[in-house]
Amino acid sequence: MVPTHRSASTDSLVLGSTLPQHILQLLQPGPKLNLGVAVEFAWCLHYIICSQVNNALLITQGALTTLGLLLLDLAAAVQRTEDAGLELLVCPVVRCLSNLLTEAAAETVGGPMQLRDERVLAALFILLQFFLHKQPSLLPEGLWLLNNLTANSPSFCTSLISLDLIEPLLHLLSVSNVVSVLVLTVLCNVAEKGPAYCQHLWPGLLLPTLLDTLALSDTEVVGQSLELLQLLFLYQPGAAQAFLQQSGLQALQRHEEVAQLQDRVHALQQTALHG
Repeated sequence: MVPTHRSASTDSLVLGSTLPQHILQLLQPGPKLNLGVAVEFAWCLHYIICSQVNNALLITQGALTTLGLLLLDLAAAVQRTEDAGLELLVCPVVRCLSNLLTEAAAETVGGPMQLRDERVLAALFILLQFFLHKQPSLLPEGLWLLNNLTANSPSFCTSLISLDLIEPLLHLLSVSNVVSVLVLTVLCNVAEKGPAYCQHLWPGLLLPTLLDTLALSDTEVVGQSLELLQLLFLYQPGAAQAFLQQSGLQALQRHEEVAQLQDRVHALQQTALHG
C-alpha cells in the first residue's frame, strides 16, 4: 500500500468540520469521561494542533477551557487513586495546552484567547509531584506548560508566588539538567516581570540554589542561571552584594573560559561589581 500524507488542505477540512467540537465534547471532564476514549481523542487533538492550520479557531471553540478543566479533573483523580494509566491522558493534555498557549500568545490578548484559571497551576504541581518518581518523563512536559503559562502572564507569575509554589519548583532542580533548565526558565519568566516579583523571589532558597547550579558543568543550566542572576541584580536591590558576600565571583570564575558563557559571565561580573 502506498503511504498517504496529510496535506494542509486536508487539515483545513478537518478543522472546518464538526470533528474538533466533537473531540472537545468527548474530553469534557465528568463521570462519563472514558479514559481509553479520552486518551485516543486527546492525541487526535494534539496532532490537529501540531498541524498549526488554525489553532486560533480551536481556542475560540473552547479548547483552552476544556483542556484546563480536564487538567483539574486529572489532578483530583491522582489524589484519589494510584491507578496507573492516568499518565497516558496527562501527556497529550499537557502538550495540547502548551501548544495552544504558544498560539494564544501570538494572538490578540483577551477573551477566550487566554487561560485565566490559577487553579491550573495548582493542578499542574499536583501532577508534577505525583509523577515525579512514577513517570519522571512527564516532568519536562509539565514544566514546558508552566513556562508557557508564565512567559506572557504576570497574573500566572503572581499566582506562582501567592500559592507558595516557588520552593517546590526549586526542589525540582536536582532531578536532571533538562528539568533544571526549564525550572530556571520559569523563574526568569517571573523575575523579568519586574522589581515586585524579584522581591518575592529573593532571598530565601534562591541564592544558595543558584550558587549550587553555578558549580555544575552543563552550559545550558549555567547559562540560564546567569540570565536569572542578571535579572535579579537589575531589579532587586542588594542581590548583587549578597552574591558577592557568598563568594559569587569565585563561582563565576570557573566558567570564564567557556566559549558559550564568556560574554554573560563577564557582563554579570561587571554588574555585580559596578552595578
